[in-house]
Parts: sequence; C-alpha cells; structure tokens
Amino acid sequence: MIAILLVEASATARGEMAGALERAGYRVNACESLGEARTTLRTQPIGLAMIGLALGDGDGVTLLEQIRHDQLLGAMPVILLASFDEVSTRVAGLGMAAANCLPRPADPTLMLARVRDLVGAAASPREVGGTAFATRRVLAADDDADYLALLAVGMRKRGYEVVTVPSCEEAIARVATERFDMILLDRQMDGLDGLSACKLLKTNPETRNIPLMIMTAAEGREAVIEGLGAGADDFVAKKSGLDVLAARVQVQLRRKQGEDEQRRTRDQLLRSELSASEARAAAEVAGARARLADDLAQTNRELAQTNRELETFSYSVSHDLRAPLRTISAFTHALAEDLQGHLGDVARDHLRRVLAASARMSDLIDALLELARIHQVPVGRYRVDLSTLAAATLEELQRRDEDRVVEVVIAPELVVSADGRLVRVLLDNLLGNAWKFTARTAGARIELGVEEESGEPVYFVRDNGAGFAMEHAELLFTPFHRLHSEAEYKGTGIGLATVRRIVERHGGRIWARGAVGAGATVSFTIPPERRVD
Repeated sequence: MIAILLVEASATARGEMAGALERAGYRVNACESLGEARTTLRTQPIGLAMIGLALGDGDGVTLLEQIRHDQLLGAMPVILLASFDEVSTRVAGLGMAAANCLPRPADPTLMLARVRDLVGAAASPREVGGTAFATRRVLAADDDADYLALLAVGMRKRGYEVVTVPSCEEAIARVATERFDMILLDRQMDGLDGLSACKLLKTNPETRNIPLMIMTAAEGREAVIEGLGAGADDFVAKKSGLDVLAARVQVQLRRKQGEDEQRRTRDQLLRSELSASEARAAAEVAGARARLADDLAQTNRELAQTNRELETFSYSVSHDLRAPLRTISAFTHALAEDLQGHLGDVARDHLRRVLAASARMSDLIDALLELARIHQVPVGRYRVDLSTLAAATLEELQRRDEDRVVEVVIAPELVVSADGRLVRVLLDNLLGNAWKFTARTAGARIELGVEEESGEPVYFVRDNGAGFAMEHAELLFTPFHRLHSEAEYKGTGIGLATVRRIVERHGGRIWARGAVGAGATVSFTIPPERRVD
C-alpha cells in the first residue's frame, strides 16, 4: 500500500482529502504543521506528499525546498495545494520541481487522477523518479508474543509489511528463503539469542548488508556496546515506544537506501570508466594494428623490391661474367696449342690450372643462373613420377662417367604432386651430389626411397660416400659453403641451396643426416596441397 503524506492546516479539507484517498486504497498520514510533516518523513516510508501552502508554523514551499535538498527524499513526487489567487507561490513551487498543483478546495476526482498519474494505483507500487516506494518488509523475532503482536500492529499502521517469528532459529531460516528490508531481534531469547543470531547473519555474505536492530529491555551501557559489537546496526530499548522504534527503523532504511544508491552510482561510474578504458584500449589497439599493418606492408614492399634487385643482380652478374670467362678459356686453349712443344712441365701445369679454374667458374655461373631462375619461375602442380626422373638422371650421370660402378636402388612408383621442371632440377642436384661423393671402388651405392614419418611421406636420397659431420648439417644448404677440400669436391656449393629453395617453394621441409666416412642421407617432403610461391 502506497503511503501519502497530506499536510493541510484546515481540518475540514484535510479530513475530506484523506477520506477520498483512503477509499481509493492509499494509506494517508495527515498532518497540520511542518513539524509533524518532518517527523513523519523521518520515521515512515512515504511515496507522495501533498502540501498546503499556508500552515500553522510556516509555508509549504519551505517544506518542498527541504524535500528537494534531501538526498533520499529529493526524487519523491510532491503536489502543492494552492488556490488560484496564489499565483506567485504556485510558480515558486513549480520552480522547485513540484510535480503538480491542485486548486483548493481539491476536487476528489481530479486529485485521485493526479495521484494515480504520479504513483500509480494503490495496489501497484512502482518506482517514481528512480526511487522505489514499495512497502518495506520487516522481520521481527521475539519470544514475547504480546510485545510481538503490539509491534506488528504498530509497524503495519506505519506502512510496513511485518513478518513475526517466535525464535531466532526461525528468523534465520526465513531470511535464507525470503527478502527482507529490516531485521529486528530480541536480545534475550530461549535457544539462540539475538546477539548470537546477529553474529551469524552479519558473517553471512548473503545477509550481512540487511539492516539489523537489537531490541532489549535493558538500557545499560554494556548492553549497547555488546549489541553493537555483535555487528548490529542499531540498538533500541523496548520501553522507548513504537515511535522511537519506527523512527530508528526508518533511519536505518534510509541509510541503506543511501548506501545502495551510492553503490549503484559507483558501479555506474566504474562501468563508465571501464567502457571508456575499453574504448581507448580498442582505439589504441586498432591504431597499433593499423600502424603495424602499414609497417608490414612497407617492409614487404621493400623486401620484394630487394629480392627483385638481388635476383636481377645475380642474373646480370652471372650472365655478364660469361663473356670474359669465354675469352680467358679460348686464349688459354690457343696458348696451349701454339706452345705445345715448347712448354715445360711447370708451364703446362699452370695452363691446366687456368683451364680448370675457367671450367669451375663456368659451373658456378650456371649454378647462379639456375638459382636465380628458381626464385622467378612460378610453381605448378601436377603428377610427377620421381622414380622415372631419377632413373633418367642416374643414366645420364653413368654415361658421363662410364668407368664408375655404382649400385643404384630406386623405389618404384614414387609419385608426387609438384612442378616437374623444378623436381628435375632437385633430383639432378641431389643425385649428382651423391654421385660425386660415393666411393670410386667396389661397393658404391645410391638409393632413392620413401619413408613414413607421422603419417607424412618423406623422400630421401642416400649414399655410402664421404659423409659429413652432423654439426655442419645445416650449412649444407647454404650457398657457396662446402665441407670438403678442393681435391675432394670441385662443386660450386650452390646445388643444395637450390634444392632447399625448390622444396620450400612447394611448402615442404628438407634436412640431412650423415657421418664422416659413412655416407649421407638427404630427406625432404613435398605436401600434396600446400603451395608456397
């Protein structure tokens, strides 16, 4: 039931308006002075105030101003009761946010319509101006049945919904399952006393914020200290009367309402600050991402340009070196032919070294050109028969070196999805490298096969030649790096670097295992779908 404060100096008008409001289902607290109105506002929950202008101890505008400056009552709707000739006073009241003005004497129908418009029907409490004016629920526990009944009647007359229980045990059980705005506990009770129950309720996170008051027949200083020490919010003597009890209950409820509003305000501020921080963080992250994207794009452009320049430089240098190299080789051959009968052994050895170096330089240029082309050529995907390509490569190697006897083992039907041109270059380099390092005596062996590793086919080329130390395994695929002396190996050091680039462009991996004097195995993968250009 919604409580209405009616402040009217005229007893006749006050009685007529109070009767109309009570018949409509509202609870009316009728006052004739400012002092009574202030006491009622401090001690009872009020949903709407109707204030006359001319009162015995002041005017209604003063009371309206006090209400509007009160932290808890400031949002309460107020209706001023003013005659039509009190224009300036009515204007002053509306300037202080009076919800409305009614003429005196008030027409009952118009009055009820205005009241319903502001606070709703009597049976349907609602929030007005952000403040809840619904009936407050109070739980009272006392083993004195007569006092408990008297307390319930008095508090209900003041607009509270009261639930009474005869023991603290039952009070704790009711609080666990129901919502209460206030708890009243008798200090001395059979079984669990009020102080012990207070400690239990105040240590429970679910109930510790409910205002709790200890009621007692004792008024001694020690009793008060003991009650407050147990965690009670207030302490009241029963003989003080229901007015004092109701006033203190109202104070605690107003305090709790203020704390709740401060908590809501603080939460809203924190949420606003959090939202602002998240927005700032998101903006900073977006800005950082944009800057990183720009930097990455610029870096990629610079890297692509650098790669193009390096490839162009490598191709140009390799191509332009051919002309002077051909000149050196041609004139050296001519010199050897012209002076064939006049050269001593030392001179002939010098010419041989010049021709060998020229041939080596020619091989190096060819390797550099091949590596440059590997970077430029697009990678296609189609069916490639490794077994057939390997057999053709080894046949060509045997034709060039007919005196060599090498056992060749090629696994049948080794098929991959790859670029055939690049795979041919890969096999030429891997098998050619193995051919160079196999023994030139009986027992030389080269093998091409496939193994399973974690469900992935791993292809390998294995020989039983010179091998290498494992600490140098990664260096095998570095351009211009050789692990063997000139007497052992006349290669360029670029072949395995070319192989590595071909495998990586197909999205695969390559690695090597070996031991000095025990041969080497180069393994690689070619994933069937992945493509890296």
